[in-house]
Amino acid sequence: MTFETIMVSLGEEFSIRLQATPVTGYVWDVHTLPESVQLLGSDYEKPASSIQPGDPVIHVFRFRTQKTGKHLITFVLKRQWESNEIESHEVTVRTD
Repeated sequence: MTFETIMVSLGEEFSIRLQATPVTGYVWDVHTLPESVQLLGSDYEKPASSIQPGDPVIHVFRFRTQKTGKHLITFVLKRQWESNEIESHEVTVRTD
């Protein structure tokens, strides 16, 4: 498991970027999302250079906090048809 802490202002949109290789079937999924944080969407960043099939890309998740305080978001990397994840990432969001 990897950990990250970020600071954001209340109502400010922020992004979490995670490296993924979706052609292998492994994608990041939001596993834990507090009610005080809104998921605005997600997409893959297009790299500036050309990529080959199977190259990793960046999966970008966009959020907005709706309350001040400390919020914990957990992501898991797994294939949608499998129950076990191969990696997880935990982000602590502090909102002032």
